[in-house]
Amino acid sequence: MSGDATTTRELPLLIGRGRDGTEELLLLARPEAGRVTVRRWSGAAWADAAETRADDAAALLRWIEAQAAAGRSLNQSLYAVRLWLTGAGDRIP
Repeated sequence: MSGDATTTRELPLLIGRGRDGTEELLLLARPEAGRVTVRRWSGAAWADAAETRADDAAALLRWIEAQAAAGRSLNQSLYAVRLWLTGAGDRIP
């Protein structure tokens, strides 16, 4: 990554298969004013264009925590995801 200030940093979050049997890849931008831009791909269609939307960061965190509680695996620790989505993620390399 270049040191350019215009470079968007994203936290990649791979969520393992749930009951529906599909994985999901989320790229989480840095939250701004409680909102976070999320690019999402489904394991059923990795080659498709990402679904992009802005979500409430706190609501997204609750959803991710619920996915983990339901037994879906995450490639990031919940701690790292919490830091990122609460704005304390500058400490994450």
